[in-house]
Amino acid sequence: MTTAQEMLGRFGDAENCLKHLERSRRELLHFVESLSDEQLLHRPGVEVWSPAEVLEHISRVEESAGKIIRRLRKVALGEADPFPPSPAGQTRPDGRPLAPPLMYPKGELSRSEVLERLQAMRMRVLTEVAESGERLPHPPTYGHPFFGDLTALGWLQTLVYHERHHLRQIQERLKE
Repeated sequence: MTTAQEMLGRFGDAENCLKHLERSRRELLHFVESLSDEQLLHRPGVEVWSPAEVLEHISRVEESAGKIIRRLRKVALGEADPFPPSPAGQTRPDGRPLAPPLMYPKGELSRSEVLERLQAMRMRVLTEVAESGERLPHPPTYGHPFFGDLTALGWLQTLVYHERHHLRQIQERLKE
């Protein structure tokens, strides 16, 4: 296991990941409730996403991970072909990971629309996890742009990391 995969492993099995996701989503929604529409939609810089855009990004990542979890299950069952190799992730000049362009927010969603999208994508992930059941931690794998080859459980673990990371990011930006 690589260091990145060991870091993800601290989130544990699917049951533990789901508890983490439930807690982080509750914290995220509670924090968003405290923001005015102006704070939620304000971009602090030209190249910096607004909190609403970060929420849309989280939902796009969850949508993608849910599809990957489903495809890994289908590959394991012989119902789909394995994935082609995934492209390597890009980083900023300071070394921080850069989201793939497909995960960029469009920035056109209202508060209610972004919250509805977050809920819908979370429900999709939960369905895929439930349907994967015991297969979740087992091969096949698919390469994550920054964490390497991951099982479906690994992809679920990335969602725990991802949401927590962006919640802290939004909170820190609003303190500035």
